[in-house]
Amino acid sequence: MSDTRTGTAGAAEPSEVNVAGADPQTALPTSRKLPPFFSLRFSTRGFALAVNVVVMLQLTFYATDIVGLAPALVGGLFLAAKIFDGITDLVAGFVIDRTHTRWGKARPYELFLIPLWLLTIAIFSTPEMKTFWQATYLFVLYALINSVCATFLNASEAVYLKRSIRGDVQYAKVLSRQGVFIILVAAIASIMLPQLMASWGTQPGGWTLIAAVYGIPLMLVGLIRFFTIKELPEDETDHVTEERLGFKGTVRAVFENKFVFIFSAIVLLANIVIGANAIVGAYFFKYILGDLGLLSLVSLGGIIIPLVYLMFPVAVRTIGAMNFVRIGLGLAAVGYLMVLVAPTSLPMVVIGQLLGSFTTVVTMLVGFFMIQAMTYGEWKSGRRVDAVTNSIQGFASKVGQGLASAIVGITMGVVGYNGLLDAQSTEASGAIISLYSVMPLIVTVAMFALSYLYKVEKHLPAIQEDLAAGVHSDTSTIKI
Repeated sequence: MSDTRTGTAGAAEPSEVNVAGADPQTALPTSRKLPPFFSLRFSTRGFALAVNVVVMLQLTFYATDIVGLAPALVGGLFLAAKIFDGITDLVAGFVIDRTHTRWGKARPYELFLIPLWLLTIAIFSTPEMKTFWQATYLFVLYALINSVCATFLNASEAVYLKRSIRGDVQYAKVLSRQGVFIILVAAIASIMLPQLMASWGTQPGGWTLIAAVYGIPLMLVGLIRFFTIKELPEDETDHVTEERLGFKGTVRAVFENKFVFIFSAIVLLANIVIGANAIVGAYFFKYILGDLGLLSLVSLGGIIIPLVYLMFPVAVRTIGAMNFVRIGLGLAAVGYLMVLVAPTSLPMVVIGQLLGSFTTVVTMLVGFFMIQAMTYGEWKSGRRVDAVTNSIQGFASKVGQGLASAIVGITMGVVGYNGLLDAQSTEASGAIISLYSVMPLIVTVAMFALSYLYKVEKHLPAIQEDLAAGVHSDTSTIKI
């Protein structure tokens, strides 16, 4: 690692020597010791957002079985909203990259958590009116929740992490611990939700109460990160880069980064699997296994998963982060195969879905890989466009979620699913089983194959050395 630092004009200044253990791009200390309770405090916003996702994934069930809308209509509405949502992700990244406030670049956008939960409570309070207006109401609120609130929260996530601590070791520690914390909280919320759906969900105003029970306390908890974690001082090159780049320059810099698109494709597929499974789970346990309340067993089993994520920092130093992801995807594929083989066996379904939940290895560690992609992008183009780079995976995530809703809704509509019936046809039951086993199995195998195209990780130390010396791809000896 070079002991020089690049000045604002791009020339190496040998008089400025990096402190041992300093970040090569900022010369800020990168001690492996995190501030007290940093991982827990940083995770609080993630708690609120993860539980919001858990609740929002039941919106399709709510819209079909409570409001009474056709599954194909619901799926089409949510897909359209997600595509629009994905476009706003790119805009949000551009806005965040140009944000300068006394709170920093990413931190101000934490406040979008407040309208996120208020709108979520409102969407589960859909009033009685004509079908057109109910569909319009759902579409508008769904778009506001995802296209505005969740978009800015997600687009600022990796940027906030990168600007609050420094170094891969710290990133791995925080993200692995955050993954554990978030999955535990989301699992507890998921365990409670089917029970609340089975009891309160059938009563007038029950879904409003369910959303409020989750939303109000988690909105307050989620703001802990905003109030307790500040951004570190900026590197002076941030301002120079941003002043030099316009919209076209930013887009050009992002499109030179092939690895952000490869990993974003994996993220898109992961969100299809996770989203579809969460949606179909309620239908599967209600109509195939005959008891919606048993869905809590899948969520309860999911509490085991976080223990595996504690091994991530060790994996980064030994087998590598992407190999850790591949192991998770391999286990997930085995799990979905188990559900396919024995869809009416409760133990096989629960164990299979427990293994299938390893698909979340992609979404839980997305920040780690996006920071790698940001580093590669700066080396490749000579420009920093961190938030816009991160927004690409945000776009992929939203489109994946939208496709999940569309796939489920359209498939259920084609086979004649009717949410107001006590029992479903053979075709509808078969479709539910396929959506809970065959579809996620195929998509998980596709993710596993795509992971071999993501090759930036093994070159990252050399790329970081280049950046520390002020070298970029056009003058580097690295070939990637």
